[in-house]
Amino acid sequence: LARLAEQLLTLSRAEPGSRRPRADRIDLTQAARQVLETHAPRAIDRNVDLGLDQTVAVPVIGDGTMLREMIVNLVDNALRYTPAGGTVTVKLAAAGGEAVLTVTDDGPGIPADERDHVFERFYRLTGATDEGSGLGLAIVREVVENASGRITLADGATGGLVVEVR
Repeated sequence: LARLAEQLLTLSRAEPGSRRPRADRIDLTQAARQVLETHAPRAIDRNVDLGLDQTVAVPVIGDGTMLREMIVNLVDNALRYTPAGGTVTVKLAAAGGEAVLTVTDDGPGIPADERDHVFERFYRLTGATDEGSGLGLAIVREVVENASGRITLADGATGGLVVEVR
């Protein structure tokens, strides 16, 4: 219940016009590293290999708090759906003058016909049995749109899901 309240508050803050736009200079690699450190105990408990595939700085200008929350929600979803023994990898890169954040997991993926809907508030995949609220990807979408970015969902090469944010 506390997580649901926290997500509702975050979603409210992420909505356009809800707060003054911020232009923090942050290193996405460092932000991702911090998120992974806080999620490491959960990954260990679930026997999921959680890793960061980047060691160089990827600087961006934006709302640092909301960008971190975006990473939290992406990693949280990936860990939730990846089975024991699976892998979740966060990769950062700079390509064509923009930052690229990719989260890849070994979970069941998202069917192509549901990919547009998963960004809707409270939307849950057909047959979903976990305890999620359906707010995580709605938060991610708001943060990405506020940063004039874009997000894509794709199948992983060997299954799972690949989420790319630019």
